Amino acid sequence: MSLLISDVLRRLMDFTKLEVSTEEIQKPPFESYAQLIQELNRRLSTSGNVLDKELIESTMGMVRETIAILARKRMEKIMRYYQTGREIPQDALLPEERRFLMPFLELRITEAPKGETQGLSIVSFKKGFPVLYSVRLVTMGPFSQFDIAVMPRSDAEELLRRGVIDIIR
Repeated sequence: MSLLISDVLRRLMDFTKLEVSTEEIQKPPFESYAQLIQELNRRLSTSGNVLDKELIESTMGMVRETIAILARKRMEKIMRYYQTGREIPQDALLPEERRFLMPFLELRITEAPKGETQGLSIVSFKKGFPVLYSVRLVTMGPFSQFDIAVMPRSDAEELLRRGVIDIIR
């Protein structure tokens, strides 16, 4: 197998083993599930002459199984954190996981006492926006058009001024 592909597979396998062996959500070695899959597809297509079809199909089956195990384990951890009221480390979440979690966090905010929510806004994105660092030094995003997010009011006001979002509440 080509070194280019084996490097990506090694990172995926190492990260999956680490994630499965711990109770804490781990910081991923890739930006998103989409980025990982695009990288694998790109590398498989550039080495198409080197690898035979049977090996590619076998490799893709292993990749699908590994990604399914990884995603399932990470979602179990995220929901366990949520269920127990434990703070979910946003910097360890992939964008796909953040988008999944967002409605649950909104529920938590509506249940919180008024004093806790005064510094936060619920926003809807009018257009895509890259990763941003909030005034609380938390990484958020990237966001797609129509994504809904909870963020510090000062960040929301700045993005509203730039025409990027609508403030829902």
